[in-house]
Amino acid sequence: MDRTGANTPPPIQHVLRPHHIDLIALFLLVFKEFQKKLPSSFLLQVYRLLLEEVSEVATHKLRPELLNELKQTPEADEDQARNLITALETLPSQLDSADKLNNFFHSMPVMFVDKSEDESRRSLFGFFCRRCFISFLKLSWYSVCHLHADYQSYTLGQYESGYGPFEKDYLTQDIWIFKTGFDIKSWARPEPLAAAGKGLASGDSILGPENLRRYFEQHFHDHPDSGVRQHALLYLARMHFARGETASVRNLLQEAISVARGVGDRYTLQQCTSLINRLPSPTPVLTEIQPDVHPADVLHDVAKLMNPENGQPLMSAFEKLFQAAGLYDYWFESRRNMVQDWESRSLHSMQAVLWESVGCVGLAEVEEDMVSAFVERIPDVNRKSVTLNRVRRLARNGAYEEALASILHTDTWMTLNHTQYVEWAEQVWHVLAIRAIRRGQHQLFNNYLKPRRPSSTNVSEYIFDDVSAPKLGSIRAELHEVIRARHHGQAVAAIQPLLQALWLSEFQCRFPLYRLGVILLADVGLEFGLTEYCRRLLEEVLPQMRKGDDVEHRALAYFTYARCLVACSPSGSGEGLREALVYLKMAEEDYKRLELAESLADVQFLMSVVYHNLGETSESEQTGERHLETNALMQKHGEVLVDEEVSRIWEIVSRVGISIAGQSSDPH
Repeated sequence: MDRTGANTPPPIQHVLRPHHIDLIALFLLVFKEFQKKLPSSFLLQVYRLLLEEVSEVATHKLRPELLNELKQTPEADEDQARNLITALETLPSQLDSADKLNNFFHSMPVMFVDKSEDESRRSLFGFFCRRCFISFLKLSWYSVCHLHADYQSYTLGQYESGYGPFEKDYLTQDIWIFKTGFDIKSWARPEPLAAAGKGLASGDSILGPENLRRYFEQHFHDHPDSGVRQHALLYLARMHFARGETASVRNLLQEAISVARGVGDRYTLQQCTSLINRLPSPTPVLTEIQPDVHPADVLHDVAKLMNPENGQPLMSAFEKLFQAAGLYDYWFESRRNMVQDWESRSLHSMQAVLWESVGCVGLAEVEEDMVSAFVERIPDVNRKSVTLNRVRRLARNGAYEEALASILHTDTWMTLNHTQYVEWAEQVWHVLAIRAIRRGQHQLFNNYLKPRRPSSTNVSEYIFDDVSAPKLGSIRAELHEVIRARHHGQAVAAIQPLLQALWLSEFQCRFPLYRLGVILLADVGLEFGLTEYCRRLLEEVLPQMRKGDDVEHRALAYFTYARCLVACSPSGSGEGLREALVYLKMAEEDYKRLELAESLADVQFLMSVVYHNLGETSESEQTGERHLETNALMQKHGEVLVDEEVSRIWEIVSRVGISIAGQSSDPH
């Protein structure tokens, strides 16, 4: 097929539908009855409307929509324009019989001029009129009466009349007077592919493949080999890839590669090879840049390099990202395949993730704003990813209400398909889970949230004592072991995984995790009396954390640094204690913002002790009262079994899932 669209033959199958009669009437009115009489602005809009309808690049407008658009055009109140609209409105009453419909079509030849076969087509309008006229000439009187009845029903609001499936066979003889070879066979139609897309969006594992099979089993041309089997296999492979069914993807792609090689389809062969490289494997393979490689495949290599399990520094991911940007420019400049604006925004989306992994949250927010500002509110994976990343960051920093308002907004979930819905529901669950754990609502988490968690969510991100939970990635797994050891008072057991996490995070340029490792190293060092060393460690990272890109890490750093100042303060000296109070107050504010009750109680207890040692009895008592209130709130939260707000939110999540699952429908 010629990708440029030049010299592409028109569609072989043409069936007269009721809306074609309205379009033909509009042509006759504009180019015959009201020729050179209509206002220029009105005529320009009519040309645009006809061009859109004749090109059939979108679903045709219904009769009321067509009339309303004509009435809303500039200068539609002029006398001649109003007369044209009135004539179109009264068309059904003028065509009140099959004879009049027959005469109506036979008045069409004035709209086109016969030409020699050597001349190329010049007028899309004339081609449309000539094609409709020829299709009408072939119809039998029975078919003309049937078309007239369908048009009258259509004008009365029965918009399905005349738009049913039209099957051709060798035996049917009452439809046409003149029957050509093209009228014997039914040619390929796009409806099964649209139904397959609905099945993919709703997660229907039966509707999608079955309609896809129906689509590619249609009659495309007269050659013995359809030449499109590799496309069907690639489409199925992509559908299974979106669901994470790697075994099915690998089998389908291997078959598609063999078929593509057999028919010499180099472009599809490259797509199959790139997709098979995306599958997880013990030794991931990076895509070799070639002219037919899509930039999205190179961007997927960035995701591979970002995986901590592969042990690569993030600088290599940035290098691969620059290669993807160059490939986008090459595709655009060489005009091999026009790259849509929303596709190029995936570069900004990936950069946002990269900058956040490095620790430059400000730059990540700039890249996210680029995606949000220039991508329309359409089903776009980049906008969805940016929204979910923002929601996760808001939840980590204690803005739970804002995070829930953003993720539950209609614009966020309205256009999700089944696969995207799973990710969306996971993020909603994440916000609810992290809030419940920080508040100390362990019964709510264990009895309500935990049984409803998405399968891809790792419980180890929220609790430390669940030995049945799968391990996290390499660096996070080491830090998880450190926190778990400290949680049980085993400082010695925390040293080895802590040093391993520090080395890996520094080598891979994951500086947020590296700074967290430094804080935990200082915390462990205090257990061994290394107070001065721990204080110097924290003084190196505190300036990088004051901005509050991660409020929980900052609060932990302030609390740990205050403990170092208290431990380093000479006996009888209040200067170190007063300096520690400054950081304890900031840590208390951060933990209040996070609603992290257990850590807040620890900070308030130490503040009360410091005030007592400074002789400030009233402040010590006030802090002690806040400590008791925090403990009472923790006990109250610990008794909560079901939260009404959480139940309502999860009910919304369930209804959205039901709505998405109900979107699939087989039109045949």
